[in-house]
Amino acid sequence: MPRILDTRKAEELTGIVETLGDAASFRNIMREAAHRGVFKENKTLRRYLDLLVKGKVLTMRTRDVGSVNLQQLYTVKSRKPEVCVGSAVLRRYGLNWEIPDTEMRLVVTDFDNLVRSKVLEKTLMASLEDCLIQELHRDASRKSGTISFVIAIISTRVLDLPYLLRRADEMRLGTTLRLLLNRILDVVSSKETEVAASVFMAVRAHFLKIARQYSQSGLWKLVEERGVGRLGFQTVSSLSEHEIIMAAAKQLGVTG
Repeated sequence: MPRILDTRKAEELTGIVETLGDAASFRNIMREAAHRGVFKENKTLRRYLDLLVKGKVLTMRTRDVGSVNLQQLYTVKSRKPEVCVGSAVLRRYGLNWEIPDTEMRLVVTDFDNLVRSKVLEKTLMASLEDCLIQELHRDASRKSGTISFVIAIISTRVLDLPYLLRRADEMRLGTTLRLLLNRILDVVSSKETEVAASVFMAVRAHFLKIARQYSQSGLWKLVEERGVGRLGFQTVSSLSEHEIIMAAAKQLGVTG
């Protein structure tokens, strides 16, 4: 798992650029960041600056100062980062559905999301967990059907559960997401099923393995806590066993 950058450092670096104003060259930023104890290495600073530029927090321009390399100057554009989400991004994270690979949208977010984002094919994509919360929120708001994508991923992938639940709480989906996780567990733990046994058993084995990992590390206790917000609660409550199993089965490739 790639090392996650530090939210506080990204925010503090933005403040340094803002304070330096017209003098915010790479060298001056490095000097001030080292003085404050934020960064000590050029390579690390460069990584953060590049991310802030890609996230549209900073802009960068160059100026010829008569040396071999052009001087790089940074300016604060916004305190609200922007990242890409959508089914096209989920496809890049491994969503195993044959859907148009074009649904990608830019959302305004925060530094927590930004430092977890990753660049793929020149696109700054939100973290997988943030993408899932965005799709769950979209389904709750627009009945988009994207809850199927959420089921497909959370029932077949080990995720950063504490972060996923925290983001859900922040977007008032906390109760809903916890219900969804418990619904999946209840469905796969059942001794009876309406779907083909081979399909059911494949989903059952996969999710129970994931749930066991969460339980052994003590993380499942977070699912049992009270969540914040009930957006989309009725939709999750009305999900059938067939809808849950088939979304996961499609992701696993055991059904069409």
